Order: sequence, then C-alpha cells, then structure tokens
Amino acid sequence: MNKLRIGIVGTGYTIGIAKAHIQAYQGLPEAEITAFYDVIPGRAEQFIKDNNISGGKICVSMEELLAAVDAISICVPNNQHFPAAKAAVDAGKHFLCEKPLSVSWVEAKKFVDYVRGRRNKVIAMVGFNYRDIPAVRWMKKIIDEGKIGRVYSCVQQLGGPRIADPVKVKREWRMDKEQSGAGALPDFGSHMLDLADYLLSGENGKICRVQSFKNTFITQRPAVDGSGMLPVTNDDAAVFNAVTEKGSLCSFYACRIGIPFQTLQITGEGGMLLFNAQGPKKPGETQRLGIQLKEKGGGYTGPMAWEEVPPEFSGREGHRGIAMDFINAIRNGGDCGDREIERGLYIQQLLEKVNEAAERGEIVNL
Repeated sequence: MNKLRIGIVGTGYTIGIAKAHIQAYQGLPEAEITAFYDVIPGRAEQFIKDNNISGGKICVSMEELLAAVDAISICVPNNQHFPAAKAAVDAGKHFLCEKPLSVSWVEAKKFVDYVRGRRNKVIAMVGFNYRDIPAVRWMKKIIDEGKIGRVYSCVQQLGGPRIADPVKVKREWRMDKEQSGAGALPDFGSHMLDLADYLLSGENGKICRVQSFKNTFITQRPAVDGSGMLPVTNDDAAVFNAVTEKGSLCSFYACRIGIPFQTLQITGEGGMLLFNAQGPKKPGETQRLGIQLKEKGGGYTGPMAWEEVPPEFSGREGHRGIAMDFINAIRNGGDCGDREIERGLYIQQLLEKVNEAAERGEIVNL
C-alpha cells in the first residue's frame, strides 16, 4: 500500500507547531511528508535547514502543495485556518487543523459549514492532542470506571515561559488579536476546556456557566522586521472558572509568559487524581499519576501515592496519537476520536463565552 503523502502548511516563526506535526508523521510508516509551504518566502527553506529535515518539496504556492499531497497539516495563524482548509477541501484533500479552529465562533461556524457543505467529503480534524498524554488517558479510564464517582472539581493550569522575554521575543502573529484571537485564553484554554469536557461531561454534564479575567502584561514588543515597537493586542494570561450542569466546579489558568509546567487535578466523592508534568518519577519512567482514592462515604487515609503510568497508556504522546487517528480515518474510514472540526466549533463556543465573561465582567450562561 502506498504511503499517504502529507503536506505541511505553515512552518512558524518563534514557536511554530509544524515541528511537532512533522515528528509525529515521521514516526508512522503509513505516511511520508512530501511538501512544505509557508506564505513568507524563504521561511520553509530555513525551517528545513534549522531542523535537519531531509526530503519534501518546497512549494511556492498553496496550489503547488495541494497538487503534491493527499492530506495536509494546517499550522498557520488562527485567522488563516479557514482559508487553508477551504483550499484543501476544494481540492479534495484531507486536513488536520491546529487549534483553536478560528479567531471567533462566527468564523469557526462559517468554516465548518463550508467544509461540510462541499461535495468533496474529506477527513477534517482539529488538533486536541492533550488527551493523548499517558497520565490523562489513565485518568479517563479511572473516572469512566466510576472510581471517582461524582466529580467535585477540575483544576488546571497550562502555558509556559517561552515568550516571557519582552525584547528577544518579537511581536508576531500570536500577539495580534486580528490574527490570533484573544491570546493565551484560546491558545491554552482550548486544550484545557477540551480536557475538562472530555474527562467530566459523561457523568457530570456540560459546562453551563463561565466567569473570567484576563490581562496583558507585556504591552508592546519589537517588530519582527526591526522597524520599531508594536502594541500587543491580546492577553498574556487569563483565569477563568466554569460550572457543569451537575455542579462540578472547574478552574483554569492560562499564561504564555510564565507557567512552569502543566497540572491537572480531579477531585470527587471517591478521591483525587493529580497529573503534574514535572511530578516525581524514577529514572527511566515517563510519567506518574498522583492517586488518592477513598470510600465514597468516608474520608482519606494516608498520603497520595505517585503511581507509574502503565505502558498500555503510552505510544500516543505529542501529536503521534492524533496523526495516527487522522491517517487511520483516511485509510479505513476510522473513528476520529471525537476530534472532528465540529468538536473545534464546540470548544470555540466555550472560548467565546469565556472571553465574553472577561469583557463584560459578568458570569455568562451558555
């Protein structure tokens, strides 16, 4: 069977996500990367050189790339997701789009309606890959088995320090509201909202109310071309809370200028689960999960135990798992794992309401 030919659209500047997609495909025997395209001349060539990537055609247009592939990964700024997907579906090509789907719910709705309204029926997925973290997969199994029972709370933080330097890190697209949307809120909030819904909604209901605050701490940055300083027009950090239909309380912190590691904590009537990306582990171990279970009618006895994640939950880390599902869906009409673009539209709706809550300074109902 011939390998699926994959094209990479958008190679990034400061923190391009294309490298993660490439690494995922390179580890799969069913796929090969045959083409690259970036709207900025010379950027794709430089990306390939900097990352020691061999093979693959450098294309000068989207049309040239689409003629050379069966499917694409869309790794461009958020406001360019729809145009790239539109070109792909018009050409009958499958696509895996980075999150969030767009800069607003209105644009995301146009995106989904266009793709699903075309005669060319393509696999159209969105990149919610944090579900494939081994500890998260184990959490999901424990919750689905009923060991936690009713969930009282879900607490998450996600982000990083990669763009904390206000001088060396230039003002690129992600700091521009028109290109990126609200900022750290959709960038990291999209993953956290997806995880909360993925883990809780089965027995605890959908998110029905939200509250939010956000701020921009680095208000200007140097222009990429060195022409001076430019304003940062979206948020650096956001805190937001949510309540599910069954009363579970959720709290989130998204920050792009200083979070040391990801954390995810679930507390319920049957105990607590804690994933800490830098949590205690022995040499050679990949991840551990904090587990402290109890009788649902009783109290806690003893400390939390840090258990090594069983190997059955590994093998889908990074973008590997979602790339596997993408290729399987194309080859065999397989399940996309609830990561079709409709899922992206739902998460975009949640993000819109969270941002609305911050803008209005009020609790917003869904």
